[in-house]
Amino acid sequence: MGSRRIMKYKEYYRRNLPHIQPEDSVLFVTYRLFFKLPVEYHNQIRTMKSEFNKRIKSLDKRKKEIEEYKFEQELFDFNDNFIGKFRNSPFWLKNICIANIVKDSLFWGAQHYYDLFAFCIMPNHVHIIIKPLLKGKKPFPLQQIMYDHKHFTAIESNKILKRKGNFWLDEHYDHYIRNEKEFYNILNYIYMNPVKANLVGDPEEWEFTYINEDLQ
Repeated sequence: MGSRRIMKYKEYYRRNLPHIQPEDSVLFVTYRLFFKLPVEYHNQIRTMKSEFNKRIKSLDKRKKEIEEYKFEQELFDFNDNFIGKFRNSPFWLKNICIANIVKDSLFWGAQHYYDLFAFCIMPNHVHIIIKPLLKGKKPFPLQQIMYDHKHFTAIESNKILKRKGNFWLDEHYDHYIRNEKEFYNILNYIYMNPVKANLVGDPEEWEFTYINEDLQ
């Protein structure tokens, strides 16, 4: 994977976060189960954003872009750490049957919608790296990919749990990977995530991590 940045095709989706899908892009996506986060989480996010906006106020355009990229990583790290350690969330993905439903759906998508480079199914969230395949002259929209995956896995998982209602949070975090160095940094992050969360001592012990063999 080279370091070219191809920006011919973009689709923007507005909800809580903007989603950008450049043409020929490799995407890092994180999505989680449906649950509410506490007031202290939202207060901390607001504080971080306020402090960041003050910090970049006097910077020129180029420096702002650099700081915005760093802040995106900082926000992601905070979110991922908080969610992973949040004990009041459901941990439905610890159920092996449900984790297998998610895993099998990701592999099914790899035969139809995208190239699959990696995933890690954690107890209450999932990380994936994918490259959407072309649908005609444009790649499959990420929103379609995520909707189909979430819709199917939610129905099947709720059957096992004997429940109704939201299974996944509608929103997800996505980031297009800009170069090879960033790709392998994120790949390592995914690989080490179960160790960082104190779920296992060795990443090889985590059953629901996948790294495409072509990358090894």
